[in-house]
Amino acid sequence: MAVFLIDYENESGSVLEGISLLGLKRNDEIIFFYSKNAAHLTMDLHKELESMQVKKIYVEVEAGRKNALDFQLVSYLGACIKEQPGRKYYIVSKDGGFNCVCRFWAKRKVDVKRIDSLCYYIKD
Repeated sequence: MAVFLIDYENESGSVLEGISLLGLKRNDEIIFFYSKNAAHLTMDLHKELESMQVKKIYVEVEAGRKNALDFQLVSYLGACIKEQPGRKYYIVSKDGGFNCVCRFWAKRKVDVKRIDSLCYYIKD
């Protein structure tokens, strides 16, 4: 069971290329963090997402300050880990600042990885 937290503001649609080819299942989740600065999907991407059986959550975050989305994504991640610490978590963003979050959770034996794009996801 994997949870993908998407920094949609950072990369918009490029992080989602080939998403339907990953073979994600009903018990996997994709959580999109977006702001008014990045709130659009192409029709092709919309159709691809709708064809998938994976659970999708859309979280509109408050924008306006540097790293505002990042702080909200990390807070949400912490809440998810509290509820389900045994899941695998992936932060999908090219923002290397999330690497310290991954190290923080690794020291606590929670599986959190940052990947640049979903095309880098390899099922375990």
